[in-house]
Amino acid sequence: MIFTSQIGLPIKESDQRYIFLAGSMAHKQSVNWRNQVINSLPNSYHFLDPTNEHHDTLNALQMKKHVEWELDAMAMADVILFNFLPKALSPISLVELGLFVNTKKLYVVCPKAFYKSSYVLTLCERYHTPTFKTLQETIDTLT
Repeated sequence: MIFTSQIGLPIKESDQRYIFLAGSMAHKQSVNWRNQVINSLPNSYHFLDPTNEHHDTLNALQMKKHVEWELDAMAMADVILFNFLPKALSPISLVELGLFVNTKKLYVVCPKAFYKSSYVLTLCERYHTPTFKTLQETIDTLT
């Protein structure tokens, strides 16, 4: 099952595992990395997907609700998968990484081509957060 900020968060049951799909938006890519994860792990997790196609046009109240949903969803998640795309800036994802890096539930994909890869990799190393060069490596680990 996929939950978004438009749907709301479920009541978590102990036998269900949730994965939050954090990271760069894939606006101009032919393959949506979030769909790749969902299609690769269909029976392993329920998915918390922060994607909102209207993100840039949300009013202040809508944005507040969206941000609160994201923070609640990350806190609820058993796994937070960060995927930093090589050509993305991802400032919000960097903030979220800093907030949750010490939770022991992060898996981070950060290729060297990402402009802040040395920062991300150093932060993850400090907090013993697993890092991967490709999304497929992460998917294989989570399988």
